[in-house]
Amino acid sequence: METKLIIIQILTGALGSVGFSLIYRLKTIHIPLAALGGAITWGVYLLGLNFTENIFVASLIAAVICTLYAEISAKVQKTPATVLLIPSMIPLIPGGALYYTMSNIVSRELETAWYFGRLTIQYALAIALGMALVWTVWTTVTRVIQKEA
Repeated sequence: METKLIIIQILTGALGSVGFSLIYRLKTIHIPLAALGGAITWGVYLLGLNFTENIFVASLIAAVICTLYAEISAKVQKTPATVLLIPSMIPLIPGGALYYTMSNIVSRELETAWYFGRLTIQYALAIALGMALVWTVWTTVTRVIQKEA
């Protein structure tokens, strides 16, 4: 993929996160962190897609990195992780695939709808699994550290 296109996509991911942050009135101090999270998330997704050519794996890796970023940033900012996680995860949301799934169902193009439906499910499962993996490890490590202290 062309470098210029990659940069534009990463900036668009950041802007999408900013837009979402503004709509839901995120505190001004958190908006740059959400933008950075969106840029990192989409950049990792593109990198993963470049190496694996598998949307599930690329989305899973991006979701893991995004969740780690949100957890660490939230700890530093002393705010709940979801405040940064949700806007940072916005670039991964499979809006296009879901739209084409529904559009093809309405048009009775069921074979194409099935294709896009599978893509939508892969994205959604990868996002959920990535967050669950990080949260499980994060919680376990946090509990171990607190017991030692």
